[in-house]
Amino acid sequence: MVYETSYDTGLKPFNHDKNRGKWSSPNDFFFACLGHAFKIDAIFIFPAVLFYDLGIYTLIPYLITLGVCVVPIVFMQSFLGQFSSTGFISVFRISPIFKGVGYVSLFINLMSLTYYAILGAIPLFFLLHSLQPTIPWSCEGSKSWMKVNENSTSICDYNNETYGNWTELEVPSIEYFDLELNTMGMYHREHPEGRFSWFLMICSFIIWGVVATVALKPIELIGKILRYSCITVMAIMGLCVLRFLFLPGAFDSLKHVFRPMFFMAESIVMVPFLAFSALGPGWGSILTMASYNKFDTNIFRYSWLLCLSQIGIALGMAFLSIFMMSFMSRLDPENIGYKYIHSQWMEFLTIPTGITYMELPHIWSLLFFSMIILGALNLLITQLLSVMTSMFDEFELLREYKKEFTLATVGFMALTSIFYCSNYGITFAESLMQVSVLSQMILNLILLIVIVWIYGRERFQRDVSFMTNQTYSTWMINVMRYVAPFFIALAMLMALAFVFIHSGKFNSVTVFTFIALIAILPWTLVPGYCIFKTLQTTGVLGTRLKRSVRPTDWYPVDPVDRRKYEEKFNETEISHNIFTEITEE
Repeated sequence: MVYETSYDTGLKPFNHDKNRGKWSSPNDFFFACLGHAFKIDAIFIFPAVLFYDLGIYTLIPYLITLGVCVVPIVFMQSFLGQFSSTGFISVFRISPIFKGVGYVSLFINLMSLTYYAILGAIPLFFLLHSLQPTIPWSCEGSKSWMKVNENSTSICDYNNETYGNWTELEVPSIEYFDLELNTMGMYHREHPEGRFSWFLMICSFIIWGVVATVALKPIELIGKILRYSCITVMAIMGLCVLRFLFLPGAFDSLKHVFRPMFFMAESIVMVPFLAFSALGPGWGSILTMASYNKFDTNIFRYSWLLCLSQIGIALGMAFLSIFMMSFMSRLDPENIGYKYIHSQWMEFLTIPTGITYMELPHIWSLLFFSMIILGALNLLITQLLSVMTSMFDEFELLREYKKEFTLATVGFMALTSIFYCSNYGITFAESLMQVSVLSQMILNLILLIVIVWIYGRERFQRDVSFMTNQTYSTWMINVMRYVAPFFIALAMLMALAFVFIHSGKFNSVTVFTFIALIAILPWTLVPGYCIFKTLQTTGVLGTRLKRSVRPTDWYPVDPVDRRKYEEKFNETEISHNIFTEITEE
């Protein structure tokens, strides 16, 4: 036997879902994964880092992180999904004792889905309000509702002859959203008055309604929807970048990109976070998207294409922000400074005002916010598909009720997202964003250990060669075995320091405590499942551990590929001894 089956342990073997379907084109896999490049909490931080601190030199640590960590992880997850044709829970047939990691991924995916909807609801909020004859946050529209205090003035009423009387300039689009949710006070430790937005809740439900409609389609149609949606987002982004480039002062901003004025250590620390989080590889979405590939899809090429495309999208969003912020700075020549708004919400809340100064502001508002909404929808659909696929692969009983279970899950997510339509909820969402990257790094590190150490270098290379008809070089494996874990461990230490330094942004001790529990408690599933799996087997403790660690039901699910796999390899080529696998070179 080339592989061990669950029959040997007296358990029910894995039963593949024959109705999963496949992508209609390998490009659908590429665009489905690229949807994570529009991970809004990541691409909205990148412009601030690129422009204000490191400039173009941001790309140096960014490319290093991609080359030694992200690309190997993307390839590893693509291999796992494509070889096993299963999601991020059932894939741990490769080493069943670690299946608790799959359940941690499930928890993190569900947790992030609860607040991702708000990242689409906020631009939808602005888009719908921009359909009025006079845009409310334009200088003309803000006259009817905007009030300023004695220490500040609106950017629309700025007079540089008397600027010394003011301490800050107020941006109408920021004030308009603040009027809805009191966002200005939510970043301070003092509790602002709680505020809830019914309009934002309606926007959130609309977002979830679109997601539910797409999620119920066959996988072939979902792939096409994601493909054309992603292409549309990139086309609009390119058009906006080209238009913003010709705003007054936009060309001047380029010199700051290529000649940064200073370097900040904190910014250098943030760069690996962006590289790790933009494609979300640690949560298993890429793994699950790859499970819909044909068995011989060239994942070598797609792994590099994904990461290079991610750089292009990040740079596009960066320059989009840079050009607009440079134009906005011309409206504040004395550098008084705009009212403070957190960088993660900069595009949401500042750029809308800049757009109103352009010709045809309604059209550009429609294009800009449609781009952000489509990007958020791509992310939500991809992540929900990843969750549903993994659940149906792991639990056979759910396969008979795919439609009902999907609708129930979306309904639960929609109800949960109501909380994020309050000022407390948005504060909580930002806190979750800060700690989620650390969870990704831990998951990535565990996956690397399982694949290239426990499963073994030779078996990994053998399976990759069988699946793709290409050789995965030993030096690449050594990067995955030694270099990538070191970088991930170093990035984890920096992430812990970053979260600790910014813990002051948590709204209260209660929020900080709850976030800490969310970050720590799910990981109890890993040792818990290890104990459960060990007790589930028979024999002395050493025998139980070996049976629980070695691959079970690990083979290509297609009967033709499975037969070829069995014929090509024989028992002498495989060692089930974990210690032998770890020490062999």
